Amino acid sequence: MSTDLALIERELTIRTPQFADVCRDIMPAERLIRTVLISIERTPAIANCTQQSIMNAAMTAGVLGLEVDGVSGQAFLIPFAGRAQLVIGYKGFNTLAARAGITITGEVVRQGDAFDYDLGEGWIKHKPSLEPWKNRDDRRIIAAWAKASAHDRPPIVTILSASDILATKEKSPGAKRSDSPWNNPDIGYPAMASKTAKRRLSRSTPLTVHYGLAAALDEAVEERGRRGYITPERRLMIDGEAITPGDPGPAPEAEALITRQSPSDILDNLEEIARTEGVDALGKAWTKLETNIQKTLGQDEKRRLYSIAKEAEPDAG
Repeated sequence: MSTDLALIERELTIRTPQFADVCRDIMPAERLIRTVLISIERTPAIANCTQQSIMNAAMTAGVLGLEVDGVSGQAFLIPFAGRAQLVIGYKGFNTLAARAGITITGEVVRQGDAFDYDLGEGWIKHKPSLEPWKNRDDRRIIAAWAKASAHDRPPIVTILSASDILATKEKSPGAKRSDSPWNNPDIGYPAMASKTAKRRLSRSTPLTVHYGLAAALDEAVEERGRRGYITPERRLMIDGEAITPGDPGPAPEAEALITRQSPSDILDNLEEIARTEGVDALGKAWTKLETNIQKTLGQDEKRRLYSIAKEAEPDAG
């Protein structure tokens, strides 16, 4: 490990001028390098990842100006199948927004909380239950919300249902690790649910260039199981292809696309397929859904969708 770490430190040090150029006045390049090395010391498996993937992850952290020491909560280096991947923490999204004068707030909603919202007006009312005979963390999470606000623009709100959160976890390759925060019900799972809602804010509008890049990268990793990094030119690379934030990459077939979305989005797409393509197309799309998604949608929704598809058939009626 000591030899591997020394080699990695040497390669990082050689790239100090490039790191300094992208970090600029956010943090010294030496500080970025130190946080990367601390992360590797905390997670020795990273040292066994390809050296190029470690350099790409470090450069991504530099471009975004986020520390990866595993303590600040801004970003983390994670080993995935022999490659190092930068994963944005929920504090990282808060940090990126704050630098642009935007305040990001968000929380999970538990059963028994008073909760109301209006997506169009951009407001949320959330009052956690204070019933003294119940442990707050024992109550089931039923939703997560996030809000971006600034003095010179309307607020942006996003809401995720419990099914949306679970669908995101199912898609996350990191969740398959026993030490993943997704698998820590007390602290990690609520934090990941809150982070997912904050990341989804970028779907409504690109809050900043860096926020958009971070959200697109993290969504590709957490919700699509893909790998990526950001180049010094601020170009997002996903599985070796340059991707524009907001663009998921090469367009898959409609049936394949729906397996990458939240349950509510999946229903919308299934309804569109039912109305425009009929019963056969709906059947093919349904069979391509993962089993857990089929169970989440349920048989009642399936019957409703088939009813829509039958009515849309040319000889219906």
